[in-house]
Amino acid sequence: MWLVVERGKTPVLKRPALIVAVSTSMPQYRAMYSQARELGEYMLNHMKFQRVATIYSSAFPPEVLVRDGGVSTLPHCRIDLSRDGRDILLLTGDTSPMDEQYEFAKVLLDYAAELGVRELYSIGARWAENPLPPEAEPDPNGFSTDAAGVAKLKRNGVKVLQEEPAPFFASMIVGMAGKNGMRGFKLSVDHGEPSPHTKSVGRLLAALSSMAEFRFRTDDRKPEQKPPEQQREKDSSSIYR
Repeated sequence: MWLVVERGKTPVLKRPALIVAVSTSMPQYRAMYSQARELGEYMLNHMKFQRVATIYSSAFPPEVLVRDGGVSTLPHCRIDLSRDGRDILLLTGDTSPMDEQYEFAKVLLDYAAELGVRELYSIGARWAENPLPPEAEPDPNGFSTDAAGVAKLKRNGVKVLQEEPAPFFASMIVGMAGKNGMRGFKLSVDHGEPSPHTKSVGRLLAALSSMAEFRFRTDDRKPEQKPPEQQREKDSSSIYR
């Protein structure tokens, strides 16, 4: 696997938690399963973050993204740091890894461990369920790596999933976190709400901010400066979107 992590100055963190908020870029799933991407973009727009790392990898789709002004970049993910409350590391980006997912997860978790991360929260949609009616209120559900984590989910009003598969990167990295000395949590919602997933993101953020102990604004004001990576055209011609 080809993978490059461009790091800034390594910060000294206090009780940091890592939030994984990346969604698939595959066109048949993008609109239905974009809750994690939308949550990550909301956090970037409503909290103060600074970039600490950028990740490029052959695990991402083999393409370049032509952004504003005709400038192309490779697809990538970014890790940003917020210190508004607990130290929070947020992974967002153009896509979740499509290939070599275990190898990508191992590099990410090794870097997180180097920064002192002991809790990981991965966001996504639940795959093993029937769609909700569009008007239904989505309720957060999820799982954890151990009994103490499951108890924490219950205390925060998250329905605990049982006896079902949880495929793909957003779920797999939780299990990998457990093998790397971290407590992992998957927070998800049943899909069915039309995109954009305003209610789903709101319910996920409420549970996530309580569990991970961070603060965010709930107003609809636009951020003063939106990161260029987040200014993707809605009608991209990419075959992966």
